[in-house]
Amino acid sequence: IEWPILDRERAAMLDEIDWMVDEQRIDEYTFLSGGTLRDGLEAMSKSPFRVRPWFAPGVWGGNWLRDNIEGLNRSEKNIAWSYELMAYENGILFSHDGILFETSFSALMEYRYRNVLGDCADAFKADFPIRFDFLDTIGGGNLSIQCHPRPEYIRSQFGKEYTQDETYYILRCSPDATVYLGFQDNIDKEEFSAALKKSQDEAKPLEITDYVQAHHAEKHELFLIPNGTIHASGAGNLVLEISSAPYIFTFKMYDWVRLDMDGRPRPINIRHGLANVRFNRKGRLVQETLISHPYVMEETAAYVKEHVPTHHDHFYDVHRYTIHKGGQLHIDEKGKVHVWMIVEGEHAELTTSDGKKYGYNYLETFIVPAAAGAYTVTNDSEGDIMLVKAFVKDSFIL
Repeated sequence: IEWPILDRERAAMLDEIDWMVDEQRIDEYTFLSGGTLRDGLEAMSKSPFRVRPWFAPGVWGGNWLRDNIEGLNRSEKNIAWSYELMAYENGILFSHDGILFETSFSALMEYRYRNVLGDCADAFKADFPIRFDFLDTIGGGNLSIQCHPRPEYIRSQFGKEYTQDETYYILRCSPDATVYLGFQDNIDKEEFSAALKKSQDEAKPLEITDYVQAHHAEKHELFLIPNGTIHASGAGNLVLEISSAPYIFTFKMYDWVRLDMDGRPRPINIRHGLANVRFNRKGRLVQETLISHPYVMEETAAYVKEHVPTHHDHFYDVHRYTIHKGGQLHIDEKGKVHVWMIVEGEHAELTTSDGKKYGYNYLETFIVPAAAGAYTVTNDSEGDIMLVKAFVKDSFIL
């Protein structure tokens, strides 16, 4: 609760701050003037940027991120999450002569959200609407069986204007990896409810596939998880979770009868979950409506553009681009903020209309604010690259 309170207070005084101090390095405090801070936020709101990711271990965590992301502590037991883009969790960095200063990503949104969001600014204001994060279960375990609140529930119970509608984009997976999604066709609400409560009360495992479908996972597949959908990533996946971003409203309904990393029971929210889960998302309807079916929108000598459709409940959509070696992609979607990630290949160079260049690597998330205008993405790798781009739908009205 302290983060929203702090954000509100900082937003009220941003125009009056004389000095801001970064105290996170106990032997190396850094600081900058309020004027310099505001100038930096103004410039960043009009330029492509990447926030500082935040990595964390977890009871189901895997080892792919730990072993393959440069700079991570290889002695960590695992890495479960990387919050690539989650407004409350991420910072933005300024540097000068090797000196680093960090402030909250929320500070940027508070100061110049219209520059960042463009045509959806009135809907979200200082709330950045799209979240990118990694879920690593390669060498790890299953996530909890869970769902997210329906819109009316999150408004009435938690005071948020929109809910968490997710997708799972499979970046890597083992041959036997699965995604739990949707109910079996013969689901019985009362039987499922009783089984969850019995498992929780008696600490006994549940044969979850008697109730929930398990789907074979394939690389570059997109699973759709609108609010109220029962779901979990199974072991053996590196998932890019593309999601709306109201923060922490996940109702864990079954957690494989395990303890957390400190040996304590993990919170289970069966009552909240049952009040929100949609039992009609079951049987063949799951394959037909909750697994995306991509199609080619445009094909040139330089690139292939695909639509990877989201669910009608999602306010964001996903495009995927395969850019051939040396190919260029020109983007001129006026008034749109874009969130990108390279999901296959090595490196891309982004050039804005004023000639400034920015480089991004495999699995790096980057944001192009609406105020940045037109830009070009060039594949300067030795082979093809693939990128996904998430953006707010034109049809969205909050």
